[in-house]
Amino acid sequence: MCAIFGQVGTNRRYPDAGARAAQQRRLQEACGRGTLQTLTEEQLQLTARVVSIAPERGPMWALAWLRFGDTDIRATVVVKRWTADAVGVELEVGEERLRCWVWQGAVEHVDGPTAPP
Repeated sequence: MCAIFGQVGTNRRYPDAGARAAQQRRLQEACGRGTLQTLTEEQLQLTARVVSIAPERGPMWALAWLRFGDTDIRATVVVKRWTADAVGVELEVGEERLRCWVWQGAVEHVDGPTAPP
């Protein structure tokens, strides 16, 4: 009888909802272990480098490695700006909006808001 309706416990309308909820739980746990770290002014050298700003037409999604205290976590983020070496990202953890800069190599472009594998 279950075969008629598909797998029990799956959400056919919002298939990524469970993965996104799990990511939020992991982010909240990581946030409790320390503050979100960002690159320093010395590392960024924003006064000497070209900074590109993401267009307003729609979010640019990515998966990025973030560090909260001494905890690393890969999470879905929105790219807000970038330089040749770094990417400025934004994410929501619960009701809080967080922003930081990470190295370009820590970021992978994705087509939409997806939870990391």
